Amino acid sequence: MKSAAFLLSDLMPNVLRIGLFLVFGIGPCLAAATLSQQIDPPEVTVGDEVTVTLTIQGGGASNIELPPVDGLQVVGNNSSTNVTFTNGAFSSSISQSFILVPSRAGNFTIPAFDIHTQDGQVLHVQPMKLHVLSGGNNVSSNPSPARNSVNPAANSNGPVVIPPNAPPAPDNSENSADATGSSLDVPRDSDGRPAKVFLVITPKTTDAYVGESIPMRIEFFLRRDVAYQQDSLPTIKGSDFLMNNLATRFREDLVSLAGEDYIRQSWVTAISAPKNGDFPLQMERDSYWVKSSQNRFADPFNNFFFSRPSLAHENIGSNQLTIHVHSLPDEGRPANFTGAIGQLKVTGTAAPDSVAVGEPVTLHFTVSGEGNFDYVKSPTLAPDPAWKSYVPSSKIEYEDESRTQGVKTFEQAVIPQKNGTLPLPAASFSYFDPTTKQYVTTPVTLPAITVTGSSLPISPLSNSSTPAAEPATIVTPKTSDFVPNRVDMGSLQTSLTPVYRQPWFWVAQSGLFLLLVVSALGIFLRSRPDDTAAERTLRQHTLHREEDAMSDAVRRGDARAFFLSARHAVQLKLGSQWRMSPEAITLAEIRHRNPQLAETLEPLFNQADEVIYSGEASGNLDLAPWEIQVRRQLLQLQSS
Repeated sequence: MKSAAFLLSDLMPNVLRIGLFLVFGIGPCLAAATLSQQIDPPEVTVGDEVTVTLTIQGGGASNIELPPVDGLQVVGNNSSTNVTFTNGAFSSSISQSFILVPSRAGNFTIPAFDIHTQDGQVLHVQPMKLHVLSGGNNVSSNPSPARNSVNPAANSNGPVVIPPNAPPAPDNSENSADATGSSLDVPRDSDGRPAKVFLVITPKTTDAYVGESIPMRIEFFLRRDVAYQQDSLPTIKGSDFLMNNLATRFREDLVSLAGEDYIRQSWVTAISAPKNGDFPLQMERDSYWVKSSQNRFADPFNNFFFSRPSLAHENIGSNQLTIHVHSLPDEGRPANFTGAIGQLKVTGTAAPDSVAVGEPVTLHFTVSGEGNFDYVKSPTLAPDPAWKSYVPSSKIEYEDESRTQGVKTFEQAVIPQKNGTLPLPAASFSYFDPTTKQYVTTPVTLPAITVTGSSLPISPLSNSSTPAAEPATIVTPKTSDFVPNRVDMGSLQTSLTPVYRQPWFWVAQSGLFLLLVVSALGIFLRSRPDDTAAERTLRQHTLHREEDAMSDAVRRGDARAFFLSARHAVQLKLGSQWRMSPEAITLAEIRHRNPQLAETLEPLFNQADEVIYSGEASGNLDLAPWEIQVRRQLLQLQSS
């Protein structure tokens, strides 16, 4: 049995450590406390968990409660204390985390409130916003090798004028792995055990069309005995596909595979191909996992501070698939087709139903369903001299995590040019249905509008309100009498001065000599070796740098930096094609050279001007669809 002195000698080192910890650890708490806050993720679907974390550095507080918000339920909370020892100084922080679950879709705001620390300080919590989508997305576990056969009732000789009455068959496919993961073929390590870590991708289909959005599930499995925190996102190998930006926060659950427990981290996204062909699809993730843990000391106090896991580091590749990408057919393509692909439906309304001549009527169009909403444009209005139309505005609400299901709304103003009961211009919307493999044109029914007041003059050849000019009256002179060409001969002058003494002669000679010098200089400059190859290399390097800056700005949510890089990237592409300085490429210049391209790029340039010159972006501005659209446009400019 140990003596009291021996026991005291054993306890002294730990007692000294604890004493030093209390002496130096309490000191920083006397300084001003600081607060940091985070809501993660800022966008979820109904039923998913959201974590709100409040961290107080250099202070403490108790009884922290979030203000109640209708539609958000607090299902749990926990607190933790973190103590660090850096360069001989202790610091401490206290974190309070709240687990919230939304019960309905919509935009929520956790209001601002104050936290009173134990030493009497007041910390201000800023408002936090949360966007909740209405539902998740199911990705088929068995990608179909080919699309369904063509609907026998569809017209094989042209586009469908009215969409089929029967709705598309529901997708009853299950997720790529069930709750236990029993349907997944788990790879094996060299020792025969199920793999420590692996990555699986499951697209909804492996047979698609150019520009079609393909929902895809990404699942990263980490065996529980080697689990370690990951700080990277999966990325696509190669440049054959475009992908929506992944949410920084993944969904995480515990599954059992081949007799082992795995932590599964999953995302749902969508990919698309900008060109036709057969392309390999594979993803990878820069990953860490625990090989072993090494403790430098044996007692618990030292284990608390000096536990060091030995980590393995490797790029983990996923299963590889081949995606067959088909070109959209030319036969039957409607004139107003803008690239929309999917199963979509459109409705339209107009308000008010009674106006005076010159007053606007607002058309409201709604396009909903599943498809590539980046290519969904407003329904097209037929030319009608009785109405003057303006450019529509749009907004979109996505209903799933892959951003392939949603509702896109448009508002467009039209102004009547005459009175009476006027039918609105005929409207129609066209898209390509990959299930029936046909174009679909849907007419949009709009009501007639009662227009009062005096009609405006309408030119039969234009839609302008400016009246046509009256034809000029031609006066024909009388031809009954002959008149001389000239009555007075005028004064006559004679000179015997040689031509070379005339001033104008030498002016003309100087001009000819100057023209000769300029021509010779031009020939000389053209004969010099140019540095176009070096310029192309520099321009390409700058373009890659701007594309990387776009992705970085999306991750940081920096709208101003994103639109600066996006617009400059487009200017670099067009400047290279048109042999112009990129800074000289304006929307007016693009419209002058290529009106159709200007119409496509106008939303980007307008949004860039709004964000850059206003100094702030709209609160609900989502940069991810903008990045996809800009990258698609850059690829199209490269292939043109």
